[in-house]
Amino acid sequence: MQRIIALLLLFSIASVAPAQENALLNRCWSPEQLHSTPKERIIRKHQPINNNPPEQLLYHQPRQPLAPNFAQSIRAVTPANREKLIALTFDLCEQAGEVAGYDGAIVDLLRAENVHATFYAGGQWMRSHPERTMQLMADPRFEIGNHAWTHGNLRVLRGQEIDEQIEWTQAQYELLRNQLLARACATELPENVAAMIPESPATFRFPYGTCDAIALKQVAQAGLFPIQWNIVTGDPSKGQTAKKIVTAVLNQLRPGSIVVAHANGRGWHTYEAMKILIPELNKRGYHFVTVSQLLNSGEIITAESCYENRPNDNLHYDKLFGRGTQ
Repeated sequence: MQRIIALLLLFSIASVAPAQENALLNRCWSPEQLHSTPKERIIRKHQPINNNPPEQLLYHQPRQPLAPNFAQSIRAVTPANREKLIALTFDLCEQAGEVAGYDGAIVDLLRAENVHATFYAGGQWMRSHPERTMQLMADPRFEIGNHAWTHGNLRVLRGQEIDEQIEWTQAQYELLRNQLLARACATELPENVAAMIPESPATFRFPYGTCDAIALKQVAQAGLFPIQWNIVTGDPSKGQTAKKIVTAVLNQLRPGSIVVAHANGRGWHTYEAMKILIPELNKRGYHFVTVSQLLNSGEIITAESCYENRPNDNLHYDKLFGRGTQ
């Protein structure tokens, strides 16, 4: 693994008084509207398969390409002075033939415990869950990362297909951000409050956790940091339990860890595990940060490929999921 010192400030956010931090969220939605319902967690089939692009194909705020040394899979960070930081991440995947769920109980818990976290949202998930996406945008505890348009396997896709998975998702985010900021509840607030919402996602997570040198290069050229993880919850497995998730996280825990989990209806016992983990991590002196905050905290640990726990342990996904767009 390589170590890269993070020298870039990922977001330039205007100064906002503490009392204004939740102003946009609280003005645009009532507590009842923010609270989740169990039915939202259900994944529904969508036929015919919808591979249509977003209403807005191009985004107007393209990011600057990253330096070539960032065309690597980012697995964790070593914070300065070994500060106890941890980034919880939750994937919001949606494939072309479905409408994935929204596990809002997790989001409700994070808000109640004032936990910062990152949600990796697919472009189609954002399109099918516009209100929930805007709520996540408006919440200063959270950030949204790019999780590709239709959860395509970027280790199999090539060229323009990869670009579309990246760019269409950036465009869908921008479209929803503009819609949110055009609402009366947002226009009534000072400009610096609206400026808290990044103009575009700054980080990218590969669907299926699969990549190769070509895909890594294209993500970096799009100006996005390729984010992997160093702790796998294994929550998509139906046999997973809250106890096993808690054990997996605590056994692999170290300052600067990135934890991967799911909040799209595919995480088994994720909420129950987080109810145990959050107070335990607080007890151990850990502070919850977004991925972007973590990247700015110290030395970035990278790998030349994408994998779950060890190199090449996800090669079978190429045969299992193929292009990942159907």
